[in-house]
Amino acid sequence: MKAFLEKVATNLVYLVGMLVNPLLNGVQELRALHWPTERRKLKLVNSPTAQAARAAERERIRGLVEALGAVEGVEHVLTQVLDQSTRPTFHGSDHPRDTLLVCRIYARAYFVIREDVLDVLPRIAAADVAEWQAHGQGPDPSGSLDHALRWYRDGGIDANGWRMGSPCLSSPGATLTWDRDGIPRRDPVPAGPYINRLFVLEQTPPDADAAQLLSEARADGRGVVLELVFGANWVGYCQYHKVARGGFLGRGRL
Repeated sequence: MKAFLEKVATNLVYLVGMLVNPLLNGVQELRALHWPTERRKLKLVNSPTAQAARAAERERIRGLVEALGAVEGVEHVLTQVLDQSTRPTFHGSDHPRDTLLVCRIYARAYFVIREDVLDVLPRIAAADVAEWQAHGQGPDPSGSLDHALRWYRDGGIDANGWRMGSPCLSSPGATLTWDRDGIPRRDPVPAGPYINRLFVLEQTPPDADAAQLLSEARADGRGVVLELVFGANWVGYCQYHKVARGGFLGRGRL
């Protein structure tokens, strides 16, 4: 009799689990679909933790831009910093089921070189503006000063007659490229308007026409425009904060 009752109890637990699990999964899906008000989102992305992370990332960007602009032969033209807080996608490392918002900075800085690039690139490396990957050690063999200098000296063709990869200089948090023939030029970030206050664009100089500035930098044909893009692992943005789900109906934890 005891064995029979234990078997019945086990079956009941199994049946209850079969009924409850779909309900729990449904609740999780509803939480993933829930989207708080803009006021609530602004409160979340302006929490002390988010503000501190944002300030640290902005300071890193500012410091590298100033250091590169101080290199002899390098002239700063434009910096754009787009701060964007959005819902995570279902295909990224953060899933909407667990994360309510991700806060990212898309930052680019443009400079112009009026001298011979072969003279200026070693100065950039010597200025220690970042720990550039040396001698092809990194995710891309083009990410070294030596490769860039050989590319220019040999016209982009290696000793075997093969076309060399387009050069760049890269650190763990930024990538530096420059104008080359046949490489499409990327347009600056549009000035807006943006859909809400979760998208904030700051620009230096603040009131200039970004596209016109870059066009003028290239107009006389003597300047080589550098583009410094911030982001780790060859991604063009820096994710500095995320808001985990929690609280009432999963509206997010500060």
